[in-house]
Amino acid sequence: MDFAKIDKKWQAAWADSEIFQANIDPKKKKFFTSIIIPYVNGNIHIGHSFTYTRIDAYARFKRMQGFNTLLAEGFHATGEPILGAIERLKKNDQSQIETLKMYGATDTDLENFKKEGPEFAARFWMEKIIESSKLMGFSVDWRRKFVTAIDPAFNRFIEWQYNTLRKKGYVIQGTHPVIWCPHDQSPTGDHDRLEGEGESPTEFILLKFQIGDRIVPCATLRPETIYGVTNLWINPNAEYVKAQVGKETWIISKEAVEKFKDQLRDITITGSVSVKELIGKYARNPLTDAEIIILPGDFVDAATATGVVMSVPAHAPYDYVALEELKKNTLMLKKYGIGIADVKKIEPISVIKVDGFGEHPAVDISEKMGIKSASETDKLDEATSQLYKKEYHTGVTREIAGKFSGKKVSEIKDALTDDFVKRNSADKMWDPSNIVVCRCTNRCHVKILENQWFLKFSDKDWKEKVKRCIAQMKFYPEGSRMQFLNTVDWLDDKACARKSGLGTRLPWDKEWIVETLSDSVIYMAYYTIAGIINADKISAENLTDEVFDYVFLGKGELKQVAKNSGIDEKTIEAMKEEFEYFYPVDMRNSAKELVQNHLTYALFHHVAIWDNPKYWPKSYGINGFVTVSGEKMAKSKGNIIPLKELVAQHGADLVRINIATSNENMDDADWREDSLKTFSSRLKFLEAVVDDFKKAERQTTNALDIYMTSVMQESVKGATENYEVMKFRSGAQYSMFQLLNEMRHYIDRCGGIEHCNRTVLGACLSTALKLIAPFTSHISEELWSRLGNKDFIAVSKWPEFDKSRIDAKVVELENIFKKTHEDINNILKLAGKKKNAYLYFVTDKEVEYFEESATYLKHLFGFEKLVVHKASDKNKYDPQNKSPKAKYGKPAIYLE
Repeated sequence: MDFAKIDKKWQAAWADSEIFQANIDPKKKKFFTSIIIPYVNGNIHIGHSFTYTRIDAYARFKRMQGFNTLLAEGFHATGEPILGAIERLKKNDQSQIETLKMYGATDTDLENFKKEGPEFAARFWMEKIIESSKLMGFSVDWRRKFVTAIDPAFNRFIEWQYNTLRKKGYVIQGTHPVIWCPHDQSPTGDHDRLEGEGESPTEFILLKFQIGDRIVPCATLRPETIYGVTNLWINPNAEYVKAQVGKETWIISKEAVEKFKDQLRDITITGSVSVKELIGKYARNPLTDAEIIILPGDFVDAATATGVVMSVPAHAPYDYVALEELKKNTLMLKKYGIGIADVKKIEPISVIKVDGFGEHPAVDISEKMGIKSASETDKLDEATSQLYKKEYHTGVTREIAGKFSGKKVSEIKDALTDDFVKRNSADKMWDPSNIVVCRCTNRCHVKILENQWFLKFSDKDWKEKVKRCIAQMKFYPEGSRMQFLNTVDWLDDKACARKSGLGTRLPWDKEWIVETLSDSVIYMAYYTIAGIINADKISAENLTDEVFDYVFLGKGELKQVAKNSGIDEKTIEAMKEEFEYFYPVDMRNSAKELVQNHLTYALFHHVAIWDNPKYWPKSYGINGFVTVSGEKMAKSKGNIIPLKELVAQHGADLVRINIATSNENMDDADWREDSLKTFSSRLKFLEAVVDDFKKAERQTTNALDIYMTSVMQESVKGATENYEVMKFRSGAQYSMFQLLNEMRHYIDRCGGIEHCNRTVLGACLSTALKLIAPFTSHISEELWSRLGNKDFIAVSKWPEFDKSRIDAKVVELENIFKKTHEDINNILKLAGKKKNAYLYFVTDKEVEYFEESATYLKHLFGFEKLVVHKASDKNKYDPQNKSPKAKYGKPAIYLE
């Protein structure tokens, strides 16, 4: 089977016939979906394959079910990704050069990126992604494509979106903490990050330890643990400074100073501090007055919070393991003049009682997980996550917490914080919830931004409207619904604009640019009219808010809108008809990491723009990530493989079915090359049967034909029901495995293809090809055509389940036959070859069925004689009295 040749043949045929171009057809129900919009800073790779192939398979499934299906795809250039890549190219960043070359760029292309700029790069990668998408067989209507931030008409659409939101009071100006890139001098949204997607500004408590009259502030999210602090950690390789903060002198890392300035604090550096001045010194705990030692810790990140960390080894696995390591590191202790005895005497101090753990939970979990070194970060992260959740939800403070003892940990944070702040024992600062790195490669921090534009996601009425939308939607899997509801609950006001990068400028405040996640939430509506805008080359200047109001919201008078905009009435009305026919979105499918941002934001924007629920999204599909042979994808592992390369190696259909059926629900997909052999062998079996189908001549019908027809219906039912809810792995068990296994069994039982019923075998082949066509799109077309069909299987009618064609009794009898076959085989394995076989059944109907099949078993096992008896027959041959062992569904067997 020449996969490459077959791919090329049918991709050309689809393009020539334009079968994936969806136009208004009032006689047909529509189905509208789109591929999640890819960034144009590289080509699509194996990491995209699961999400993209799933939605294409679903679109193909719906198309065959008779829906007028529109699958659209656009391209995302908004934000920092392209500019960041070009900037790194100009710096001769070898990692960036290697990455872009891996995706298919030549040295000449890279020079053009630097010379021609971001629009050239965006359109270059758009064409590469389109090429890869076509090679994968994605059934996209390419007439509707666009590039955000680059296409002026789309920018005009975003201006209308934000003007509408502002009029309705959903865009506000205020002062809020944001993730900030100090290099770009701009807020950094999720999709403008190299690292830290999903991380958000988090308010930390600063506990004020003291060395004389100087403050050493330590950031924590768990103020109750101050009662269990045994020491402080600083990084011996970092730079620390003295800084005047109000009337106090603080010792903090140099990196922390800029963060405090960006958080509107009055702070001035007054001098530097040598780490040797700090390590080995003692600081006073502001709550317990205990004197605790300052110790060296290479693991301390000076760019996180204040660069000083308080150590709570009873409740923090990292602290416990680091402390135990340091106790053994005499060279380090001697280097800083620390008394070995002073460190060895440090013992954990328990603050929290928690079920399932002893006095020192961090010690327990570290020992249980076998953690010996601070370098075992994956294990330590897992231990920390498990323990913190357990302590937070079920922990109770011990007597050491004074007036806060006996309290649930989950309930006392605010009271503790307020008390500590009133006593001037604590302060506050903002920091990202974890490390965030901008696309420009610079580390981000939190800035309190004044006069910033925000989406008012905190609005309770808006949240309730989104919840109503969620209530009427379908979610695949259903379990993801609660994740969306939880996200709606905790979501707060979000910065919607930045001052650098590519994008649409806010129409009323041109110094701000709509950020990455804020212009990618209702672009699905733009697909409905993009085909007309592209074909008629409608100018952005003509696409006034008045036009969009008429098309999308039904506002205004057509004649007046046409007159004011300069677009003729027919064109405006055509755009409105496209929108009204194809909207709303019937399915959005994406990976689970987008639940907390893009997918939820899209619901907020839809219910804000459209008051009528009929325009709100109908369903969401959520899937897991992609691993390669069980490993996370990483450039260092060499397992980020462009889809174009995978197709070249294996053919589109093996790539499609291997990835799309590798998992379901929100479990991660795992690309495994060894699975390709299984799918390849099954496709070759189908090809062989199709090519030999002409040999099938029998017209008469027997029980085997009835059985094959019955199990074919069961496969149709199982595959269809699972595909409907995007459970493609389960669905493939029916289409690619059960049905083909039964076909193989049927052909074998009939004695070869030439003895099969032509009508039944033909129906099996047609059904099998249709059931796998959403995945093996090219091969299914090829074999469909070899069967003599003139139409495309891609638009053929999906098999309908017909319960009346299932003969349950015949299915039961054939399954008994299969089990009997297996039992005879097992006996022969133990007893060796036998001459004759005798089967004893308890009912006449089984007896009759097996008499018809006796010749098959006789030849299969090489018996000279195979006799079927009713167990109660007094004249039967039964020399070892086996017949009394016969049961319904399980005959007694005697071999001699």
